[in-house]
Amino acid sequence: MKIRGLIPATLTPFKDDQSVDHDALAHHIRQVASASGLFGLAVNGHAGEVLALSSSERQQIVATTRAHLPAPLHLIAGVESHSVDGLIREALMAKEAGADMLLVVPPFDVRVYRHLAHHADSVLPVFQRLEKEVSLPMIVFQYPEAAGCSYSLDVLEQLCALDQVVAIKASAGTPAKYAQWHDRLARHVALLPAADSPSLLGMLLHDAPGALIGISVVGTQQWSDLVYEATEGSAQKAKDINRQFAVPLMRSIFEYHMHWTPTCPFGATKEALVQLGQFSSSWVRPPGVNVNDAKKREIRQSLQAVGLLAGLAL
Repeated sequence: MKIRGLIPATLTPFKDDQSVDHDALAHHIRQVASASGLFGLAVNGHAGEVLALSSSERQQIVATTRAHLPAPLHLIAGVESHSVDGLIREALMAKEAGADMLLVVPPFDVRVYRHLAHHADSVLPVFQRLEKEVSLPMIVFQYPEAAGCSYSLDVLEQLCALDQVVAIKASAGTPAKYAQWHDRLARHVALLPAADSPSLLGMLLHDAPGALIGISVVGTQQWSDLVYEATEGSAQKAKDINRQFAVPLMRSIFEYHMHWTPTCPFGATKEALVQLGQFSSSWVRPPGVNVNDAKKREIRQSLQAVGLLAGLAL
């Protein structure tokens, strides 16, 4: 399977009663999918607050997305569980609801399991069961090493030998680390940069095939243009888009602040869509923290600065 282009990681809108707003979700899917240059859309990732969703909610989100996603685009469903049997159930439910591919969140992301992510004897059987019992193409979710739950390069290389592992969501942290992963793995699978911060451009310019990022639901066409120019077009045009469009949004919405304030970056992304008239609420489920008024003003300023929200008073 050849993977090229942008894969936006979509959000999960909620109603006032805190249930999933499927009408708003359908609008969100159509809005994001209207951009050109996409490979597909990812749902039920961390941007979609997968950890705060029940199994039935996750399946219903996949079904709603399937109903509103244009046929040429691939539907990639995040699956998450600390139990291998639970992970299989989640994957089968996603497949039943219409997923084309899986984004496999590490089942080792809990303290007593984290060291196991470095051991093929622990990791390979998980993905072998997914391959045998679910039979859908898989994207391996690779965390930054600083997260404490990152697969070793040796383990990743063995995972890439599985027929249905087709890509890695590479949260490398830095272009240098992405280059190290790329040089070992890119001949086997698509290594997709996953950075909602300025390090994204350096990763894209290292012969990346595309990207899988959450911030790209805000002004999706411009993000798709950035990915195209950096991977297939003009590096100078990519640098211009990055400087004029991407970095101001990154600064106000995502990783520039997520480690230093309690604001949830997905709430900030939702707030950007509220200000653009695409969402009615930026509410996130606990333990996520909703945006405050100061953050809302900062987001409005950045949307104006990049031309997505013009002519409005601050």
